[in-house]
Amino acid sequence: MFAIWLLLAVLTPEEVYRTFFHVLIYPLTICLLARMGKSIVWKDPFVRLFLLFCGYMAVATWLVGGEAAEKDAQAVRWAFEAALGMVAFFMWMFSVARRGRFWGLWFLSLAFIGAFAGLVFSFPEAIHGARIGGLGVMGHPIQGASIATIFLATGLFLTFRERGTVNPSVILLAIMAAVSVCTFVSLSQSRAPLIALMVYLLFLAVLLSCQYRRPVTIFLLFLAATGVVVSIQWFIGLDRLLDQLSSRGMSYRFEIWVAYLSYLPESLLLGNGAGLDFRLTDAARLHLEPLGLNIAHPHNIWLGAFVQTGLIGVLMQAGLVVLPVFAVVSSPMPLTGKFHLLAILGLFLLLTFSDEYTLLISLHPVWFLGWIPLVFVWTWSRYKTEERVGAIYSRDPGGN
Repeated sequence: MFAIWLLLAVLTPEEVYRTFFHVLIYPLTICLLARMGKSIVWKDPFVRLFLLFCGYMAVATWLVGGEAAEKDAQAVRWAFEAALGMVAFFMWMFSVARRGRFWGLWFLSLAFIGAFAGLVFSFPEAIHGARIGGLGVMGHPIQGASIATIFLATGLFLTFRERGTVNPSVILLAIMAAVSVCTFVSLSQSRAPLIALMVYLLFLAVLLSCQYRRPVTIFLLFLAATGVVVSIQWFIGLDRLLDQLSSRGMSYRFEIWVAYLSYLPESLLLGNGAGLDFRLTDAARLHLEPLGLNIAHPHNIWLGAFVQTGLIGVLMQAGLVVLPVFAVVSSPMPLTGKFHLLAILGLFLLLTFSDEYTLLISLHPVWFLGWIPLVFVWTWSRYKTEERVGAIYSRDPGGN
């Protein structure tokens, strides 16, 4: 179901992939939970913390903010959908851990399909230098570029984590995915995803060179880089792309962050509540509106958590990052694998530093660019051994 859903997400309108998740994956998740009883789901520290975060947000929003009750009720619904969605993601990740090669190839395919479709359908805009997006969940330039980056990084880790497990067809797919994603991200003119992708790929080049220690590795990396340069030059030209990236300045990110740091939430501990519209905050009314800025959210996932859920929410969200870091460090996997997983977590931090504002929301692009790296790194580091994954799969419906 997740394989189909991810494909629908990068190719079909929002109504299609949202409906698929709500009609099929949500009910199946509930059925599995009912059959599994006292399962690993309820004992897992990451899932417990995420569910606690959801419950806290659902309660705290009624205690602060003082806005219309329907907004607080919507926040409660979002918390419930996020909680059940995370349980579904967590269950899915055991399949990823058990069938890493299949999912590695599938993530690379998704990265290629999503990026290539975006390039094809946005061709007229790309030729004229406009910012481009993809289809479906990748329609927004920033979110689309971020999702393509996460798909590519996850696929590359799963595909190249072990020596001797690749063949020419797999290498070709990886190169096609990398070239398509790099071109798509560049033409989206989204600087944070572009910087994050460049840093990751430079790190990956060093990592693969150390891991495989073959001259052909350098050649393949050079071939991929050449393909990206040629593609960008053909679409728009490198000089023109650099001029457009520099001409947009900081996109008011600094002004937005200063506003929300200058006008703190109603309660430092509880925030303003998830039901309060960001446009009604003092930061928006007293700082951003006089500047002529109608900003929907703080464009930083940590500031967003602080404004909505206060310091308590920020600490819970930080725990969702710290837990996977500790899981990676303490895992028995090779050092190269640890570095690669930490790099994927680094992508999460970079991609949400200047965009997004919450992890707790109804089905949203952050489920792809935020949840996948967090849950994947946690599950792979904590449970990825044949013995542990097999034991989880072989438990009886009662969870014994």
